[in-house]
Amino acid sequence: MLDAQRSPLSAWFLGPHAENGEVLEKLALRVVRDYTEWRADFHPADPQAITWDDKHTREYADGIARLEAGLGTLLAELKHAAPAFSQRYKGHMLGEQTLAGQLGYFAGMLHNPNNISSEVSQSTTKLEQQVTHDLARMIGYGIDSSWGHLTSGGTIANFEALWMARATMDFPVAVACAANELGVALHVQLPDRSHAPLANLALFDLLNIRTGAALDLMHALHESAAGPDLADALEKHSLASAGYQVQAEQVGRHFGQRAQPAVLLVPATAHYSWEKIMRALGVGARQLVFVPVDEHCRMDPDGLWKTVRNLAAKRVPIIACVSVCGSTEESAIDRLDLLCDVRSRAEQELGVTFHMHSDACYGGYAAAITWDANGRRKTAAQIRASAGSDWPTDEWQKSMVALSRVDSVSIDPHKLGYVPYPAGALMIRDRRARDLVATDPPYLLPTTLSRTREDLIAGRFSFEGTRPGAAAAAVWLSHRVLPLDERGYGHLIQRTVVGARRLYAALRQADVSPHVVVTLPEPDLNIVCFFLYHPRMKSLAEVNELNELLYREMSLHGPGDAPPYLVSRTRLRSPMYRGAALPLLEGIGSDLAEQWQAGEAGGLVVLRSTVMDPFLAKKELADVHVAGLIDALAAATRRVARAGDVVRERRSDSGLSPHHIEVPASGRTATIAPLSASRGG
Repeated sequence: MLDAQRSPLSAWFLGPHAENGEVLEKLALRVVRDYTEWRADFHPADPQAITWDDKHTREYADGIARLEAGLGTLLAELKHAAPAFSQRYKGHMLGEQTLAGQLGYFAGMLHNPNNISSEVSQSTTKLEQQVTHDLARMIGYGIDSSWGHLTSGGTIANFEALWMARATMDFPVAVACAANELGVALHVQLPDRSHAPLANLALFDLLNIRTGAALDLMHALHESAAGPDLADALEKHSLASAGYQVQAEQVGRHFGQRAQPAVLLVPATAHYSWEKIMRALGVGARQLVFVPVDEHCRMDPDGLWKTVRNLAAKRVPIIACVSVCGSTEESAIDRLDLLCDVRSRAEQELGVTFHMHSDACYGGYAAAITWDANGRRKTAAQIRASAGSDWPTDEWQKSMVALSRVDSVSIDPHKLGYVPYPAGALMIRDRRARDLVATDPPYLLPTTLSRTREDLIAGRFSFEGTRPGAAAAAVWLSHRVLPLDERGYGHLIQRTVVGARRLYAALRQADVSPHVVVTLPEPDLNIVCFFLYHPRMKSLAEVNELNELLYREMSLHGPGDAPPYLVSRTRLRSPMYRGAALPLLEGIGSDLAEQWQAGEAGGLVVLRSTVMDPFLAKKELADVHVAGLIDALAAATRRVARAGDVVRERRSDSGLSPHHIEVPASGRTATIAPLSASRGG
């Protein structure tokens, strides 16, 4: 790992005070000049479309004047955006973009390529390929056997992962029906690595074929029955062509039964987009099965085993299990190595298997920490020694290395990759899975398709038909400046963790008496969660009210000037956050835990501070901004308490219930609930 005192961090970013403003200005001007010169030099003998006479008309002057005025209005409006560049912003997963990302996007945006096909994006499609090769190496996939592409974000990447997982799970069923129709005898590998005739397998068994074995059937079928009849038979029975309704009818006739509705396993920390995806794919939101999390907000491996065992007993197929590598609420990293072991156990003991997907949209780039400059994996001890820290744990390192074992991974460069939106990515370990969802646009296909040419037409395999090449340019340039190892992104993300741990330690010692700060366990990455309560509070609703008010005081949620420091908030809901929330509430020594278990108050409101800022690792800056955030929290707590006193006085004088009042000292509007006099300040 780079020396913290002599690292290139200061050359990677514009800086919270635009300290590298002259660098951005110089290089942005270079981009503009290069682009305009490229245009001017492209067939310079052609007549000009915009002439000297055009530029000296009143209409031209008016048009430019409107442009300048509109731009001025836009620039003024944009200054009302969240100040994510500031070291005072500790809210959502927003932060600085690398200078490389900004310049790469700007340059690519001027050319405006569409990465659906190399025909319309000669350069940026190749850049995208290099980007996905970078990501494949970082997570431990083989370059030649894997495949990936950029998306607009994590939701689409996750959508495509489940799309392919469902198609892969269904494929052996389609092959069995097609083989029967063609009179072809095939064998397939079962989850326990034994082999069996495809025709002898029950429907549930066909829905539990390992990904690699299912995709092997593609080659076996073509070897046994090549020709137009094969294509017709396979298409007739495939889910993609027949659809759910027709295929269910066909399966019922062939097997004499219909399969149980398949489910998707997710932890309580799963992103809300998974429900949208289940709805969009027609699987149904009710087929989401939530696996409990432990006290660190990680999926419980024992809970996963029990869930899989119960589903197997009921003959319920599992489309996939989604693990989380960096939850968006707490930056928790599931013990992916142990979860993969659960699948291996299920294959051997239950004859059950499923697609494993890692939703690493937030935390995927942290895998760069595990690589040295020579492309060798680093142990946790080596990382700790080079960083001069007691982080990460051995278990953390094993979890990151286990990314190489899963079938698919979603990663967002626009999160911990620090590049502009939109830039998500999907990576699949076995590139053949993409063929099960391929659609051939006739206007983009060349006359012959080699494997190399196929890779240049990502639109065949992606859900999105339009993808900005500027995103590929941004990620590519950022990867060239910040390698995906200890020299670049590994160092960058490790520094954010140092800053987050400093904030975490300060919150644990913070004096906001008579209130108390309660922290969740130390985070796996760089999102710190906590909540405040008063020792005399007896209801969860009161605790939540306090923290909602603090959130309003420390966010852009309400009217008035921006507060000195900004945070965000989330909720830990019952019952799936039981492992994480109950120990916290039981430690308070009240009946709040019982109320939470009963589902009262909609869960537990916690404040959330995302530390995207690597400069917080510098002690001199941490001394200012960690202390500043704690002071801002204490001041907000005092304002809320004073506002509660005002409400009690008004209520006492008038007998009326409070509605909205202006909180003294901030001028920000807040809804204040009546406070029990027995609770004091």
